[in-house]
This record gives sequence, C-alpha cells and structure tokens, in this order.
Amino acid sequence: MLFEWEEEVKGFKPVTGMNIVDSFGGCEKDLENYLREIIGDLLFPEYLVFGNERSFQKEADLFAVNSSGDLVIFELKVDGLFDRGKIYQALDYAQHFSFWRYKEMNDLFQKCYSERDELMDAFEDHFGFRVDRTEFNKKQKVIVISHSSSEDTGRVSRYWKGLGLDIEEYYYRFYAVSGKRYFEISNELWFQQNSYNCWINTCSRYIPKAYLDMVKGKKAATYGDRRSIIGPWMNKSYIFLYHNGCGVIGVGRGTATIQEFYNKELQAEERSIKLSNFISGVDLVTGDITTWLPPAKIKELLQRDFYFPNSLVTLSELEAEKLYKECKNNLKCLYG
Repeated sequence: MLFEWEEEVKGFKPVTGMNIVDSFGGCEKDLENYLREIIGDLLFPEYLVFGNERSFQKEADLFAVNSSGDLVIFELKVDGLFDRGKIYQALDYAQHFSFWRYKEMNDLFQKCYSERDELMDAFEDHFGFRVDRTEFNKKQKVIVISHSSSEDTGRVSRYWKGLGLDIEEYYYRFYAVSGKRYFEISNELWFQQNSYNCWINTCSRYIPKAYLDMVKGKKAATYGDRRSIIGPWMNKSYIFLYHNGCGVIGVGRGTATIQEFYNKELQAEERSIKLSNFISGVDLVTGDITTWLPPAKIKELLQRDFYFPNSLVTLSELEAEKLYKECKNNLKCLYG
C-alpha cells in the first residue's frame, strides 16, 4: 500500500489505487501483456512463463512452470471485487489442464515461442537444471490476480486451499503520483476507508418491508446471494438507500459495524452495515415514505444517467457529497 506524507499536517494519507481501466483506459488483455513481461523476472521470479492459450475453448490468461515442472495457471481480472466466479473459473482451468504432460506443455511453448527450442531447454536456462519429462505437471498451482476482492470470495479460495489445492490471490494497483504512474502487486487485500460511496437498493421487489427495517435499524442491508456487496471498504463512505418507485429515501455514513444473520422478520439471510449521521424521509410510525429524491432530480444534480434498479450503484466522492447535501435539505423525517 502506498501512502503520501503530508508535511502540513505531519501525517500519512493513503494514495488511492486504481484498476487498469481507471488508470489509463486499459483492458484485461493489456494487463495480461504487461504482466507477461515481468512475471518470472520482476514478479514471481520462481516461475518460468511460457505462454497463454487461445486455441482451446477453455483458456487461461497466462501459463508458467515452477521448478518442479508443475503447471502454474494465472487468472487475471481487471476488477474482481464481487467476482467469486474468478476462483471457480481458475479451478475449472486447473482441472482441465491437469491432464497435460510434458508434450502438451512443450507444444504450447513452441507455439508461443517459435524462435526458441524446447520447453526443457528454457527450463534449464531459467532454473539451472533439468527434471525428467515424466515429472512435469504432477500438480497444478492457481494464482488469481485482480484489482480487489470481497470477504466472500476470500472464503471460497481459503476453503479450497484448506482442502489441499494450491491457490493464491494477489491484488494489483496503479497509482498516479506527480504525473507519473506506479504499479504494485501484493497479497494484501486493502480497502481505503471513505472510498466506496454508493447507493444500495432496498430490494422492494422481493422484500417489500426491507426499506422500513433498514430505516428503523439505521443500516443498509443486502440479502441472499447479493450479500457480498457490503463489506469493510464501505466504512466512512456515504451510503444512500434507493427505493424503486421513489428514489433516494435515506443516507448515512458507513461504520465499522457489519452484521450477518438470518432476519426472522423479513425471512431472509442478511448482511448489513450500520450507518451514522442517518437521515431518512420515512415516517417510522406509519412506514410511509414522505420525502425522497426522485431519479430525475438525481440525474439533474449529478449530470449523468444511471440504471437505477441495480443492487448497488457507485458514486464519486464529489457526487456523493452533492447528493448528501441535497438529502439534508429534503429528507425531513428522521435524524439520527
């Protein structure tokens, strides 16, 4: 993680890490190309990168081999915050390519590097020794590289690692500092507080009374398989409650208190985050929504369009501050 020393306040300020899209408009293929140049050299020097595969229906982003001759499979994701599928996809690759032996690995190597001889020669150049061809790919190792992850996704990878599968998650970040661009990769999952301003849908279509439960509890909540969108990265961020058919009906600042439990009243598995400085336009006695910010007002205020029914919509810091100020002027029923 990168911090800036602020001389005026004599303290550290975290520098926001960006994904490749936000940094300079790159894509997953660009990320693959950049990492291919440094994996086995600056990054993961214990591996020999020998190509990626595009002729098979199942295609990993990058392949490498370790000093035992085992196949190392890299799965790359530009973002990856709520993407448990990145783990399952990597596991699927591991199973699919577990049948490869030296011949298949060498065929791919020669296809990707036609100017070189055999994989075995490159192996010896890289590691300084040879192994018997029968030793190649007796085991598989999976490395997933993405910009971020969630607690749920981490639990998935830790579960499979506990069962003996060699799987690791790493996280990349781009930084813009004084006109220069910096790159970092780490196995530390770090979320900057006050960096995930958003609104969360109140799920009125499936749980009609969820909005009232959120307002009474001064919380934002998600349910069922959408629970993973709430996490510690929301601490100190502006979190708005968006109710279909109305608009924004409440807002508060995220806190460090996140709860996960079965909500008996709503009959749903819930994950919620407590909100401080809570404001709402809901009458707690009648449950009526008396004041709200409609979609047209939100679009006018923020000067862009949204797909409003989404479970979660992210906002920039400036957008969140504008919306919060408008909520303070218009949502009148409850201050907490």
